[in-house]
Amino acid sequence: MSYWGPQPADNDFAFTDVSIAVGSIKEILFKGMRVVIEKRYPEQAMVSLLRCIRLIFKEFPKAVNFSHKEFELVKSGFAEWYGLVNDKIPAKYRHAILESAESEFAAFGSEVLGRNSED
Repeated sequence: MSYWGPQPADNDFAFTDVSIAVGSIKEILFKGMRVVIEKRYPEQAMVSLLRCIRLIFKEFPKAVNFSHKEFELVKSGFAEWYGLVNDKIPAKYRHAILESAESEFAAFGSEVLGRNSED
C-alpha cells in the first residue's frame, strides 16, 4: 500500500475505492438520465447525482474524473428532459427546479471543471 499524505484518501486503497464510488454514481446518473428522457418521467436525479460528485470532489479531488464532454451531456440531457416534462411538474416547482439545476451546473462547472484538467 502506498501513502502520499495523511488525508483520508491519500493512499492507494482509499483513492481507488472513492474513484470506484464516483464511477458508480456516474453510471447511475447516465442510465437514469436515459430512462427519464425515454419514459418522460416528471422526476429526475441528474442534478442530485451531479451535486454528489461535486461534493465528493471537494474532499477527494484526485478521485473525481468528470470531463467537459460528460458535463455537457448532463446539461443537454437535463434540458431535453425539462423540455419534455415541464408541464408535468407541479407549477409551483417548475421555475425553482430549473433555477436549482442551473445553479448546480454553474457550481459544478466552476468548482469541478475549473480545477479538473482531465477531459
